[in-house]
Amino acid sequence: MLAKVVVVGRPNVGKSSFFNMYVGHKIAIVADEAGTTRDISEFEYTDESNDLSYILADSGWLDFGSKEDIVADDIIERTEKSITEADLLIWLVEYDRFTDLDERISRVLKKWGVKNFIVVANKADNDSQKMEAWSLAWKWEMDFFPVSVSHNAWLGDVRRFVAKFLTNKGLNYKLETFDDSVVSLALAGRPNVGKSSLINAIVWKDRVMVKDMPGTTRDSVDTKFRFGEKDYVLIDTAWIRRLSRIWTKNIENWSIMRSERAIKRADIIAVVMDWFEWIVQQDLSIISRVLEEKKWLIIAVNKWDKVLNKPWVNKETMMNRYIDYLKEKIEFVPWVSVIFTSATDKKRVNEILERAGEIKEERFKRVKTWIFNEFLEQVIYKHPPTGNRKSHSPKIYYWTQADVNPPKFVLTTNNPNHFHFSYKRYLENKIRANFWFEGTPIVIEYRWRGKHLWKVK
Repeated sequence: MLAKVVVVGRPNVGKSSFFNMYVGHKIAIVADEAGTTRDISEFEYTDESNDLSYILADSGWLDFGSKEDIVADDIIERTEKSITEADLLIWLVEYDRFTDLDERISRVLKKWGVKNFIVVANKADNDSQKMEAWSLAWKWEMDFFPVSVSHNAWLGDVRRFVAKFLTNKGLNYKLETFDDSVVSLALAGRPNVGKSSLINAIVWKDRVMVKDMPGTTRDSVDTKFRFGEKDYVLIDTAWIRRLSRIWTKNIENWSIMRSERAIKRADIIAVVMDWFEWIVQQDLSIISRVLEEKKWLIIAVNKWDKVLNKPWVNKETMMNRYIDYLKEKIEFVPWVSVIFTSATDKKRVNEILERAGEIKEERFKRVKTWIFNEFLEQVIYKHPPTGNRKSHSPKIYYWTQADVNPPKFVLTTNNPNHFHFSYKRYLENKIRANFWFEGTPIVIEYRWRGKHLWKVK
């Protein structure tokens, strides 16, 4: 297990900016709005200079005032839990502004008996301010580090101390590396369809915040775990809304970009839908975005428990009706896998992982050329290629699987322009019927005897 270092502090003290500058990536959302960070954003940081790795976590705010806001209450509770799990705390304050809330945080940390923490004083933007910050260090009975996040100054001192502290504690582990066998799965969908609840149900842990209100998740949160014989990375994408409802510079806009990035770096995308809500254009847009990236696709129909609670419901009939409805709405994706889940009852949630693992294998499956050419002869015999005109006589000489991830097939022909557009569907359907390739798009290219390629799908 990697060591865990958690950044804590009052609202708007610069925790997320510090976190991003520390790891060198824009992981946490930064905005001039208190309470921007709602989940515990974690990054597996590798310190090459000191030859160790550890998890750096950007917590939500610590505010021990009013508990009237249920979201604020949840953020504080999750932050407190993160503190208890930490091997080292980085308590962020401002070098020239120590508020009553900072004082309360100090008392609470002492009350909890937290001893392994350091104080980092942010916004010491020049040498004179740094010296002024050091003059205040006598107040603390622990290690004290003035830094300037905005100027990326003196963070190296903090990194070196963290490395030395973890090494002395025997926590100087190296980051585990994973090969292509790791299944990276992102859950995407409209607000309030149950994405975060599904993640918590899959890993049996309150990993991301769950509240019955749209837009609770703002950060994309990765969860690594092992299921069966495979390693998984589970990504809870920040909630997706129509761009027309988002300001160009606000937090939600960044959340959209984070979700786009999550879709790009994931292997498989599970688009989560609510059984009781009709499919709308936003759902279709998300699916189209997944297809543009040539990703593997699963549709998870959530809240199935509410359907089964109705005594008059026939499960098989309702499933078949909904699948028929999906086929009507998304007929351009006939190969999609559909799973009916209940995050509340934790029913069939593991099936998402099982299907994702199967799809991963399909994505990298390769069929031998001689087997494919024997298959091609039968396909052409049953249904010869159709030309665009009567004068056209399209011919396929041979084909081969040219690549994997996604599977790509190249067909050598006499003239790609002579093939009717519908013939590609016939070829794809036959490929899937004989070699499966479920859950993944297939790319087919016509190759002329010349140098050009014509992409079919």
